[in-house]
Amino acid sequence: MDALRRYVFPLIWMLILAVIALSLARMAFFPADASGAAEDPDVPAAEFDQYAVVPVETSDIASELTLPATVQPDEGTELKATDEGEINKIWAREGDTVEKGQRILQVRVPEEPAPVDIPPEMPAEGTTDGATAGDGTDEGGAGAEPVEQPAPQPEETEQQYRYLTLYANAPGKISGLTLAEWESVATGDVVATISPGTYSIVAELTPEQQLSLLDVDIDASAILPTATDPVHCKAPGITEDAEVAKPEAPQIDPMTGEETTSSVSAAQLECAVPAGTKIVPGLSVEVTVKLGSATGVLTVPTTAAEGTGETGTVYMLDEATGEPTPVEVTLGLRGDGVVEITEGLEEGQEILQFVPGVDNPDDGMGGGEMW
Repeated sequence: MDALRRYVFPLIWMLILAVIALSLARMAFFPADASGAAEDPDVPAAEFDQYAVVPVETSDIASELTLPATVQPDEGTELKATDEGEINKIWAREGDTVEKGQRILQVRVPEEPAPVDIPPEMPAEGTTDGATAGDGTDEGGAGAEPVEQPAPQPEETEQQYRYLTLYANAPGKISGLTLAEWESVATGDVVATISPGTYSIVAELTPEQQLSLLDVDIDASAILPTATDPVHCKAPGITEDAEVAKPEAPQIDPMTGEETTSSVSAAQLECAVPAGTKIVPGLSVEVTVKLGSATGVLTVPTTAAEGTGETGTVYMLDEATGEPTPVEVTLGLRGDGVVEITEGLEEGQEILQFVPGVDNPDDGMGGGEMW
């Protein structure tokens, strides 16, 4: 027992004190919030210089517009009944592939019978109006009551019909043909649709994007999962909506506290899928539209300019006050991280690298909008 009190217990207390000392040292030199900041990606590792400047440079630029799109089947051609009647014969069925001019169905249309002329009733010979023929006796003599003759009845005729054949007005596949024989149809009823069996890649366009495509020879290509190389769109075009929906009411961004409005699509970019391409409707793809290129033009980082279309603004530091001063410029092509300046700046001038008031230029919020 004396050995325990003399050697073992002091050793245990020394180990406890050593652990306490190590813990205190770790807390002093390695604070918990530092490790948390390293593990938390939302905590910025370094501050950026809001007053950093960059020179206006001469470089080459290529502008492209990348759009999310969806594969959609092309609209079919409607087949409509041209008269009212009954379907008495159907040659095509749902899903059949037909050629233009091929018979689809026949409609039996009843014909109205021709009107029959009924001659007026004539008095018998030897009588006058109100008298009937007799033998001179009182029964048939003057003053006798006239005998009514039955009116002639038209002969019953068999119902006549005329037959109208509905032909395919385009080649394709029959869809929506749900009618059966002896069902009635009215004039203008859609009896079937002929789908061409072709597809298009459709991308929604915001008004700003549509504006950037005006007076541009559209050169578009799509990246398909079934093709190793981008598929060139054949004769892409823009279709506009008949009615433009109103934008939604501004909403408050919970992160920044600023009002945001969603863009309204008023048009679509359509690219016809080349024949023979493996594709299915509803597939999500990307369309890249080439907007042009230029060599030896003035460019600045996109983070340095704000604005849409051709009107933009960059900022310089005022030599007297050291505060940012806006400079109106004319914007040109937008490239990968740079934008062309066509008017308002000269090569070598220094401008702010970031638009003032931007908290984080790397979050996609800095600089002017691309389109």
